[in-house]
Amino acid sequence: MAQESSPPEFETDRPDRTEASSVVPKGYYQLETGFRYQKDRKNGIEQKEWMYPQALLRIGVFEKAELRLEGTYRRQDYRHADLLFQQHKGLSNLRVGTKIKLAEENGVLPETSVLGMLEMPLGHDQFEPEKVAPQIRLLFTNKLTQNLKLQYNVGYRRQKEQGDMENKLQYTAAFSGKLSEKLTLFAEFFGEKTKESRPKNQVDGGLQFMVLPNLQIDAIAGAGISSAAPEFFLGGGISLRLPQ
Repeated sequence: MAQESSPPEFETDRPDRTEASSVVPKGYYQLETGFRYQKDRKNGIEQKEWMYPQALLRIGVFEKAELRLEGTYRRQDYRHADLLFQQHKGLSNLRVGTKIKLAEENGVLPETSVLGMLEMPLGHDQFEPEKVAPQIRLLFTNKLTQNLKLQYNVGYRRQKEQGDMENKLQYTAAFSGKLSEKLTLFAEFFGEKTKESRPKNQVDGGLQFMVLPNLQIDAIAGAGISSAAPEFFLGGGISLRLPQ
């Protein structure tokens, strides 16, 4: 009798900032959702930000390519001496794009993919770009052992921040290890830099837990390590994969 093939590996692009180089298999849908809370203080102004939900739908359309649809509800509060003086809330980060696998891992050469996204000029006025805003990122993975993995990204994104459009260099690196078939821990460094500003570098750590073969929960917490970065953030979420 022919043996049933095992289901493809379930890997998500959350909760960290490093995008995986793997793509959703053809014929599958993958929904990745969660929340994030972030706090910062600059020049006596406290800024708190909530993103709930963060939602990403990934659809395996070809053997080596997926379609991506993304959206977030975002809220920002600005306080001085505990007095709320400004608040923005509404749809944010409405994007469509794709991830395409370019090369399999071969010895020291990493598995390589390219991610391309377009942010639409839709949503809340404070968050939406003036026109379609692109992002492109190269994604790499080196499997160090059966249970240890190094993933890293580099790329460019045009994004609206504090009411202004910015061109950002983005970079990430994440080290992850499987403690069991269900539990994975990770640590990450990531940041971004514009031509006119200092880098915003941050570190984080977290976990991913497989509740079912197609259902994952996650948690993350991190902090800024440069003066321009936020003080800290935390989040969590749930991801589900379904066959077509």
